[in-house]
Amino acid sequence: MLLDHLVLFVDDLTTAIAQFESKGFTVTPGGTNGPTHNALIVFANDTYIELIALRSSSARLIMRALRGLGMLALRRWVKRDLQARLLDWMSGPQGLIDICFRGTELSEISHSSPLSGIGLTDPVQFKRHRPDGLVVQWTLRGANDRRQPFFIQDTTPTNYRIPAGDVRTHPNGALGISEVRTSELIEPSVSNVRITRDPTLQSGSMVVTIVSERDASDHIHGPEFFNADIYLLPKPSDQQKT
Repeated sequence: MLLDHLVLFVDDLTTAIAQFESKGFTVTPGGTNGPTHNALIVFANDTYIELIALRSSSARLIMRALRGLGMLALRRWVKRDLQARLLDWMSGPQGLIDICFRGTELSEISHSSPLSGIGLTDPVQFKRHRPDGLVVQWTLRGANDRRQPFFIQDTTPTNYRIPAGDVRTHPNGALGISEVRTSELIEPSVSNVRITRDPTLQSGSMVVTIVSERDASDHIHGPEFFNADIYLLPKPSDQQKT
């Protein structure tokens, strides 16, 4: 199984794109999916960060209000499904809020260990309309435990959803996500990224390390970056690896 992408929900997509571009990332418009639109920061190692927002600012305010009134918590208690997870995205604070894995048939996930013990929502199909007119389709299942990942399986070719080429080249030299630290223990393991539990982090938070090919180090953090705790670090030398 592989880390597919991290979800970073934002209030305003245009602002998010501009601010990540100012840090030397190439940000690619993703398209629209129902009430949301997104953009992608795609890396050479087939991982990416998804910047996603509601297309309507008023809808965002309504979702935040429903959360504050406890209506979404009540719905989640009545019906535990994938929609409850997505409503958490839409109504919660800006920031890194979720983690997605791929590489296993969704129909087989619930029968595999250690995934068999976490409980999963029913599969749901989605599609996204890219700016070039191409329609991307995929299926999702989510762990019932909101602290665990959700899982993706492509219906259309994966490179429809995760574009290749120059979009994976970043002025800051970023090569790919190398480590994700979370406040909770992630049960499934992945082979392409180190995922570790850091009990010093606040509940629900994540820290992401992105390896750069350049001899540079930067820490992207603060309100202007939506509390996204992202480190851009130089690629370790062979001597450091040993």
